[in-house]
Amino acid sequence: MILRKYVREDASVIAGWIRSEEELYLWSSVRYNKYPLTGEDINQNYASQIEAGRFFPLTAVDEKGEIVGHFIIRFPEPDDDSAVRFGFVIVDPSKRGQSCGTKMLRLGIEYVKEHLPASRIGLGVFEKNESARHCYEAVGFKLCGSRDCTMPIGSWNCLDMELFIERTLETKRLILRRWEAGDAEDLFRYASDPDVGPIAGWPAHKSLDESRSVIRNVLGGKEAYAICLKEDGKAIGAIELKLNGHTDMTDRDDECEMGYWLGKPFWGQGIMPEAVREMLRHAFEDLGMQKVWIGYYEGNTKSKRVQEKCGFRYQWRSEAVDVPLMHEKRTGHVSVMTRQDWLAGQR
Repeated sequence: MILRKYVREDASVIAGWIRSEEELYLWSSVRYNKYPLTGEDINQNYASQIEAGRFFPLTAVDEKGEIVGHFIIRFPEPDDDSAVRFGFVIVDPSKRGQSCGTKMLRLGIEYVKEHLPASRIGLGVFEKNESARHCYEAVGFKLCGSRDCTMPIGSWNCLDMELFIERTLETKRLILRRWEAGDAEDLFRYASDPDVGPIAGWPAHKSLDESRSVIRNVLGGKEAYAICLKEDGKAIGAIELKLNGHTDMTDRDDECEMGYWLGKPFWGQGIMPEAVREMLRHAFEDLGMQKVWIGYYEGNTKSKRVQEKCGFRYQWRSEAVDVPLMHEKRTGHVSVMTRQDWLAGQR
């Protein structure tokens, strides 16, 4: 499969894939509001937007050159290049269930990486369109909200999803990458260990479904990464830079909080310090941070040692800190790494 620019002749083929009024709204929302849809309707809808720019209709074709899918990429805000939105994502009905949708979306993500400046991709999918939602999740989109949409044929719940352009970080032994739906079994394997989560402030996972939910709803932050060994690429832990708005340690955009955990079979091998040092480099070099805050709860000596090894400076101790996921209070300790200290350590 390849992606190419949409041409006017594609329109009649794409229009032919919509076989009912419900399908029209399911795949295109209120872009057209006209059934039956014709190729000319599509071309008229696209013409002015293509001319204005910031609108990119694309067509997927197979090895025989036959059209198998179509979608659009657009910048939703006129003065914001940081985010694009996918829309009218549709696949030839005779090709559905053959991974055509996931292949097309992966090519679309690569297109954004190579040709557009955006760091975030958003889209909406109706809750009743489960097959489409599963397709989006398979390529890394995460649920970020929902809203009621009044359609000409009824009121539907629309799920908003987002995907941050993947940034892979590497060290000698590790790859730090975005979490994917397929990581759920590996996540459950290590996060279900009672020695891993509770000491960091979260309960051990009780089911594979819980791990799937955590990937969708917790591990989807802009700077959240799975820690993977290069030898097999499987997730063995997590590390994240929590940006302003997602941490109570700072209210500045040029500061963040680091959090992490590692599966028990990998303790004592220097893996976590290796991951932390790369995340510090990323924070200061790539993201322009001035400070990275970090904390640990009393008794978490392993986390304390990692922070000391990596050069964080101890700041303060706090009593009776709320640990909401564990429904208790603990003593907390906070340290910080400044950009100046990090640069000094690189000399």
